[in-house]
Amino acid sequence: MTPEEIITELNSHNREVLYGMDDFHHLTHEQVLQLMDAAAMRGFRLGSNVAVSMVQGTLLVQLSRMVSARPDIAGV
Repeated sequence: MTPEEIITELNSHNREVLYGMDDFHHLTHEQVLQLMDAAAMRGFRLGSNVAVSMVQGTLLVQLSRMVSARPDIAGV
C-alpha cells in the first residue's frame, strides 16, 4: 500500500466510527480523545503491518535469488 492508500483507508474507517456513534454532534472532550487515540492506534497498526509485509517480501526475493544462484543451498 502506498502512503496515500493507507491514509484513504484510515480516513474512511475513522469516519465510519465517528458517524456510527449515536450522538456524534455532542461528543464530550473525553470521547473525542478516545476516538483520537483509537484512530492513532489503527494508523500505527496498519503502517506497521504494511512495513512488515514489505520487509518479508524483500527477504523472500533475496532468499529466492540465493537459492536460484546456488541450488546446493536448497538441497537440489
